[in-house]
Amino acid sequence: MAGRDRIVEMLEALVTRGDIAGAATLVWRGGKVVQSAAVGWGDREASLLLGRDSLFRIASLTKPVTSVAAMMLMEEGRFQLDDAISGVAPEFVEMRALRTPGAALDDTGPAERPITFRDLMTHRSGLTYGAFHPGSLAEAYRAALGGDIDSPVAPDDWIAGLAALPLVDQPGAGFHYGHSTDLLGQLIARMEGMSLGEVLQRRIFEPLGMEDTSFGIPTDKRGRRAAMYGFDPDGKSVRLSVAPGGATVADRPADMTYESGGAGLW
Repeated sequence: MAGRDRIVEMLEALVTRGDIAGAATLVWRGGKVVQSAAVGWGDREASLLLGRDSLFRIASLTKPVTSVAAMMLMEEGRFQLDDAISGVAPEFVEMRALRTPGAALDDTGPAERPITFRDLMTHRSGLTYGAFHPGSLAEAYRAALGGDIDSPVAPDDWIAGLAALPLVDQPGAGFHYGHSTDLLGQLIARMEGMSLGEVLQRRIFEPLGMEDTSFGIPTDKRGRRAAMYGFDPDGKSVRLSVAPGGATVADRPADMTYESGGAGLW
């Protein structure tokens, strides 16, 4: 890009004001990289600059990756979009739904129809994120699943725990952002007979040469991790603490087998 890089200038101003800690950009046009930059901090508190090779937790951008893998299986005839997921996860054969979104956990009625793969892929399954419903439902989700991203609960137990929770709506009745794609990822793993990470590596990352994308960061790459930031009430960036001891990002335990198809990728 000739002359001033206006993208960099804009981002530098945002970093200076404290609106963001840092940002990496790349513009691809006509088969060529026409702009790329890394501006600001990868870890502001540790005075570590952001690099072109910094590793970000992509959180919910994991969802489209998991969905691509699911569509590959669908194209291979492993399932159809309107198949009931209970064919792969019999834990979901007899579901119950809250009579109203804010109802008590025991104020439920039977699900009017099975949850389908299409429901999972369009967030119309009746599953949610517990954090969206403070109180007893949030507590039940936390107890059953062990966390929204990394979880110590083994995959089969995670599926069973989710199936034991009431749906917040009838299947297909409305959009509820939540654990639908996490469940989709676990169903993919069951169908393939391997972990979700192995499925994504074989079907997507390896063919595309994505060498740095995975559910965990190897020890030799951990120095490239970017810290995670959110916003305070005034709209300024603040570091998020999501791990014991104030660490922004917890190291994934080597024995953790659950992989979040909805939010876990780096």
